Amino acid sequence: MHCTPTVKGIEALGERIAEQVKGITRRIGEEAGKEGRTLEWLEQQVIVGLKGVGQMLLEGLCEQYVDAYPAAEIRCGCGGMAEYQRQRAGQTKTLLGEIVIRRPYYLCKTCGHGRFPLDEQLGFSAGGISKGLSELLALMGAEFVFEEAAMMLEKLTLLHVSPNACRKEAEALGRLIADDEEKRLTSAWDAAAPPTPVVNDPIPGDFYVSMDGVMVHLHGQGWKNQWLGAIYTTKSAVSGKRPEVLEIRTIRPSFYADLGDTKAFGRHLWLEAQRRGIDQAQRVIVIGDGAHWIWCLADEHFPGAIQILDWYHASTYIWKAAHALYGEGSDFAKHWAKQHLDLLWDGHVATVIAHLEAEVVRKPALQDIITYFRNNQQRMRYDIYRASGFQIGSGTIESGCKHVIAARLKQAGMIWAPDGARFVAKLRTRLKSRRWDETIALRPAPHRTYVRKAA
Repeated sequence: MHCTPTVKGIEALGERIAEQVKGITRRIGEEAGKEGRTLEWLEQQVIVGLKGVGQMLLEGLCEQYVDAYPAAEIRCGCGGMAEYQRQRAGQTKTLLGEIVIRRPYYLCKTCGHGRFPLDEQLGFSAGGISKGLSELLALMGAEFVFEEAAMMLEKLTLLHVSPNACRKEAEALGRLIADDEEKRLTSAWDAAAPPTPVVNDPIPGDFYVSMDGVMVHLHGQGWKNQWLGAIYTTKSAVSGKRPEVLEIRTIRPSFYADLGDTKAFGRHLWLEAQRRGIDQAQRVIVIGDGAHWIWCLADEHFPGAIQILDWYHASTYIWKAAHALYGEGSDFAKHWAKQHLDLLWDGHVATVIAHLEAEVVRKPALQDIITYFRNNQQRMRYDIYRASGFQIGSGTIESGCKHVIAARLKQAGMIWAPDGARFVAKLRTRLKSRRWDETIALRPAPHRTYVRKAA
């Protein structure tokens, strides 16, 4: 049962809208002549008037789909027949405000469920909100503190919503993302022979994987790591400050985030890498800060990848050794650090280790630094990496931790429910990965079930 607007109905609606616009113009014109009227005042009056016109137009267009002569009965989903009862009004909140529509109501005596064919046709959810408003609430909630999101939405649309409405829609969409990810992983994961999922947004050339964690505060659990993974490629560009230097810049990043153990996180990051076409990559590079769990996941899910220890973290250990040997801030420490940073930059890791081992008897604190360099020696061939045009810094994932996770989940005083932190983080990763439209498509059609209570 589907009714469509008629030419006559649309023309009649147009005449009503024209009269509405005339009335608004007349009212604003009469008020505009009073003292103190400014451009700001005129802007506000026009916006309010246009919103009212839009609300009237939206409601009128929906009414065009209401059949003037409803069918006596329609087929119910249970297999029975639902009989026409009467016209019933339903209201929903939209981007243009609340609209009310009277539409045919049917009741199935077999299952007791009521049906509104127009609701199913238009995606109208009586007592709820429109999909357009739902998307905007989720988007604002992903980007801003919920109180700020509600305030900004009201400023932009003149629509009053509660902070809780922003939270609800953001978390609901984040939950859909989590469910979709689990479903995809379940269908794709097979430890014996993992099939390759459908590749979209493929990465040409070098394929980078990077991982890290950022601490977020959870109710009842304290500070926990929100794991973040980044998939991206790079391009070379001339430095603006030093034209003789080529900079290796990140392009086309996508992210995956989750709470919990790193084992599940690693499998989902593998799935994201498959989505980006890792099996078609020329070279795969995993960059990390030296944490053991990162290299474990790299060995398990990205075997054969070139593993690179982030240059910044490697250099901090050189400085730790210099300070241990000669005292923090001393000229001797600065000279020793520069000498050994140059050695490290040119790939002479073995020489750096030998120099440290020669001093370990005098300074036992150097042992941890020696162990760090030994464990990561094969990941510190910076001369080869630079010659190959590889990125040697983990700035992409470090930046991701800040702008994807911390900027939203780690503001002053924030303590999150675990599900809230998880779902909002997932929503932000989709947004920052340029996958918003794909994510919005996950939403089911609005649905409200009406069941007549038994006598």
